Amino acid sequence: MATYQKYNWLELFEAFEQSKLSQTAFCKQRNINPKYFNVKLKQRQQVIDNPSSAFTRLQVVSSEHSSHVTNQVVIEHGQCKIHCPDSMAPSTMAALVRLLA
Repeated sequence: MATYQKYNWLELFEAFEQSKLSQTAFCKQRNINPKYFNVKLKQRQQVIDNPSSAFTRLQVVSSEHSSHVTNQVVIEHGQCKIHCPDSMAPSTMAALVRLLA
């Protein structure tokens, strides 16, 4: 069974560019699946080529339920919208965004 590893992709991409190695050799040295590395590298290039695609919108909205008003934080990326209570701890919200990135 394969194990899941978290990588700091920005650091890996910088190391790869500085290494002057082929993707295959670089990945073999670091025990990374070269196909997966290539997918992540292409995703990064798409964001660089089209920075507007990486835009994530964040807004605070008010809504009325029964007799009280509540605020929500809405995180929007593409067609995905996540509604969070404004009482959510910033560290929890940051962790959520990191997991979804």
